[in-house]
Amino acid sequence: MRTKRIVIIGTRTWELTSIHMEYFVKNDANIVGILESPTEGITTTTSGGSSSKAIHEVAEERNIPIICGKPKGAGVMDQVRAWKPDIVVVIGYQFFLPDEFLQIAPMGVVNFHTSLLPRHCGRHPGFWTIWYGDKQSGMCVHFMDSGLDTGEIAYKSYVPVENGDTVDTLYDRIWKNDEAIVKQLLDDIETDSVPRIPQDKSEYTYNYVPHEKDFELDFRQTAQLLVNRCAVKPNKFYLVLNGTRFPVASCTAIDEPTTSRNFKLNTPYNLAGSLVYMTPNQWLRVNELLVDDQPTTALEVAQKELGKIAEI
Repeated sequence: MRTKRIVIIGTRTWELTSIHMEYFVKNDANIVGILESPTEGITTTTSGGSSSKAIHEVAEERNIPIICGKPKGAGVMDQVRAWKPDIVVVIGYQFFLPDEFLQIAPMGVVNFHTSLLPRHCGRHPGFWTIWYGDKQSGMCVHFMDSGLDTGEIAYKSYVPVENGDTVDTLYDRIWKNDEAIVKQLLDDIETDSVPRIPQDKSEYTYNYVPHEKDFELDFRQTAQLLVNRCAVKPNKFYLVLNGTRFPVASCTAIDEPTTSRNFKLNTPYNLAGSLVYMTPNQWLRVNELLVDDQPTTALEVAQKELGKIAEI
């Protein structure tokens, strides 16, 4: 067992917490206490569930004291102080930690954030990584300060973002690549030598909780990007026909059907019996739309809403 005293903060229903907790235990972390998040009101873009044990199960098996609460909850900071941590490690927690909390441990507080900071600070980084069409993602371990994911960076890991990724498949690729940086963090905690590299604030981007408008297909984007967006949240992205929203059940990127570019943006066309839209790169073929929650041939829906659709 290592000697430095670590307090872990996480959420029992999140695999981000569970899988990394497994890495900490496997690499002999000296966990002296756990603060877990209340689960009411937690938002996530993953499907939930985990193949790893939840933090409260690990706490029970290993006789690690555990409390549940928000940072400013009654007695929470007093209990964390009583554990006398050398460092606090946050692995999936949606509550803001005030400066008073950040000062409890002499080595500070480090956080596991599933993006390549300073890109995609804030919530739901996996969703926005795919939404923006990033080609690379990974894990960033950084020190927490009074900003929102703005603290100095200790480590990063890198993985590719692949066509057809969901938040689940992207996160799974990232998190299963993380044991090495957990071990490095624990080694460096023991010698009080965790790296501190300032972030380039000019590259900072902050994510918000997705709004309904973010799910409308924007045909100014490339066809493959639109396909990837639809994959990240199936049946959530939509197009508008005659003022009515229709969720996209199935779509594909196809090669240019003609050498002409004399077509209108955001306008549906009939290509050999399929509904298609021009984009800056390839075309988007919309195969099926949801009507009353049932997949329906997209061209049939468009013809019903708009009448005759111009043919290519």
